[in-house]
Amino acid sequence: MNVKIHTPKSLKKGSGMSSMKQFLLSLVATTISIVLTFGTAAWLDGKKKEEARREMVMMILYDLAGSIEQAEQCDSMLREGFKLQLAVAENPKLLSENPFLFVKSSPYVNYTETVERIFSTNIETINTLGNVLFAENVSDIYRLRRQYKQDISDKYMAEFERAEGFKQYEQVMAVPFASEYIYLSGILISEMKEKLTQCQQMMDVSDGDLATYRQKREEMSQASATDSIQNALFEEAGQNYQRLKEAREKGKKQTDNK
Repeated sequence: MNVKIHTPKSLKKGSGMSSMKQFLLSLVATTISIVLTFGTAAWLDGKKKEEARREMVMMILYDLAGSIEQAEQCDSMLREGFKLQLAVAENPKLLSENPFLFVKSSPYVNYTETVERIFSTNIETINTLGNVLFAENVSDIYRLRRQYKQDISDKYMAEFERAEGFKQYEQVMAVPFASEYIYLSGILISEMKEKLTQCQQMMDVSDGDLATYRQKREEMSQASATDSIQNALFEEAGQNYQRLKEAREKGKKQTDNK
């Protein structure tokens, strides 16, 4: 007995398998396209966030490093003041010969607080940084530099003004250079530098990275200053040209009237 088996058209010549294969290939291609599209967008977004984070970190570290440098310069002036104090103690005539002896050794600091305000008042800054320990260290350094300015620089300058420049021998001898100012200055600077080093380590920023960033900032500052000078000179040149033109016209009129 012969039995005929009916084969559906969809399976004849492998048409069903071919359709399934095309469907799977299409599905895979679509999936890959979606992954690439959203994956690329996510990668670009992550890259932008990382660049913003890095720029913010460098800006803060640059500001802190500059603050510490100012404090170190102030510390040098205090030590110079102590040397002068010793010299006057050994030879009081130095003060009578030069009553303005201590003017050049005034330990003055003047921090720019723009970056600190951005860091302290904007919660998004903390979110962007993404490191709580780094943020805490930065806050500590800003607190220490405020203490440095208040307890050393401002205090010394106020005393200097009250004494009208330390022109008297007893005034000079009463300045606590070694017992207070230099001692406290050394402690605060040491703490700030230690915390700055920790911040660099946490954010993987080397001294070379910081130096490169500083050079870039200084070049930008110089370029900006140069542009301002050039603009001012250009404006002055235009004004001088107009003044000369008007003067020549007046001179010509006087000549014609004669």
